[in-house]
Amino acid sequence: MCAALKNDGAPFGGINMIFAGDFAQLPPAMSGNALYSHKVGRVIHRTHSHAHQQASIGKALWHQFTTVVILRENMRQRSQGANDAKLRTALENLRYKSCTPEDVKLLQSRVAGCGPGRPKLNQPCFRNVSIITAWNTHRDKINELGCARFARENGQPLTTFYSVDKLSANADDNATKKQRRQTMNPRRSTNILSAELQDCLWNLSHTLTDHLPGKLTLCVGMPVMIKINEATECCVTNGAEGVIVGWKSRPISEDKEALETLFVKLTAAPTTVKLDGLPENVVPISHQSRKIRCKMPNGNFLSISRDQVSVIPNFAMTDFGSQGRTRPHNVCDLQNCPSHQSIYTCLSRGSTYSGTIIVQPFDPRKLTGGISGSLRQ
Repeated sequence: MCAALKNDGAPFGGINMIFAGDFAQLPPAMSGNALYSHKVGRVIHRTHSHAHQQASIGKALWHQFTTVVILRENMRQRSQGANDAKLRTALENLRYKSCTPEDVKLLQSRVAGCGPGRPKLNQPCFRNVSIITAWNTHRDKINELGCARFARENGQPLTTFYSVDKLSANADDNATKKQRRQTMNPRRSTNILSAELQDCLWNLSHTLTDHLPGKLTLCVGMPVMIKINEATECCVTNGAEGVIVGWKSRPISEDKEALETLFVKLTAAPTTVKLDGLPENVVPISHQSRKIRCKMPNGNFLSISRDQVSVIPNFAMTDFGSQGRTRPHNVCDLQNCPSHQSIYTCLSRGSTYSGTIIVQPFDPRKLTGGISGSLRQ
């Protein structure tokens, strides 16, 4: 912005900025500290790392914001039942990691179980609802099992579509020094992959391939999540949810096909989408070539160019992926949530007490003990 406005002497080029967010939810992804953290210093020194200097500059900018508007009305959990009111209180206390024994007991009452009075995961309202979990590996496994179950229950044949991969010529500019040291750079005279390496890349989990799958196993009616901002004006954005209504594909070998276009009906679009020749809220997702870094079984990284449709099955999502959503039926797995912020993010997606269900018991110690001084400040 400073360069575009030719004003590098003022933050953001002198433009007034408004930021919105919730400090009770997850801190920044990756390994960096939040700007409010005491671990981020205010002084820049040439001996500091590039990331450390960037964080210090960010903190200096952050401290220039002096006008704060706190929104206190809960716009998500608005039901008027007695347990709904208790849930709102528990979530408010959870924001400060200060849940009372009554709050913990209330949340534990929503843990699924076989006993009388326990909520049941096999209720029709929770069928095929995406489970919020903290780990990408759990998300990928739940999605794999969910695809097979969904096809079996609905009598639909599963079709596997493969990506078209090529070796990438250039290193990733955003990689850390450690990642660059671990990056494989095979000597080659062509960018075509060997059959053995291609099979290895196809079989990597989505987590290890920047969430761009090597293999997509799909059927009509299956819930999916879009993983790229392809057409924001048509609500085709990263995180949008929908169900498959059809596809066009092309052969890439005698027994393998690749997707050309996937047709998805959006299930929670903020506005109605109507494209020529397609039913209401049905949008085409075209294949695109993206440069990704794959983590190989030996721990090294390999940069490739992958041509694939950017969707994944949606029987599970991560806590990061759930942010910003309102879910009438909210299924959560809290056991592996690393912090109270992760637990709060998962639980606060639900709009009612009865629509919230927790897959397995969780550690109540993560809900109590108070927050750090920097976060409270």
